[in-house]
Amino acid sequence: MQLNQKMMKSLAAIAVIMSVMIMETNGEESPFGCCTSVSTKKITVPITGFRYQKQNLPCVTAVIFNTTKGEMCVHGGIKWVREKVKELMKLQRQQKMNSTVILSP
Repeated sequence: MQLNQKMMKSLAAIAVIMSVMIMETNGEESPFGCCTSVSTKKITVPITGFRYQKQNLPCVTAVIFNTTKGEMCVHGGIKWVREKVKELMKLQRQQKMNSTVILSP
């Protein structure tokens, strides 16, 4: 009986700690490895890449920008975010074309 009570207390403590960690992420990477919230603020540090995240609770729909300060989760419906994604996609296509080597027979 005491073992079950200790286990329940341990699980409750873990749940509280994880809840606090999730609430403190505020648009940044969560301890689950996904965005649980998004920011609408414009990112001012250099952006080096991006990826999309689909909603799968507790994860939310987001654009995750790779920056020089780490990953940042932002709302994909904002104009500046859409423009930045287009810009990065264009750069990726150009890099792919430049790295393609054509071998002649």
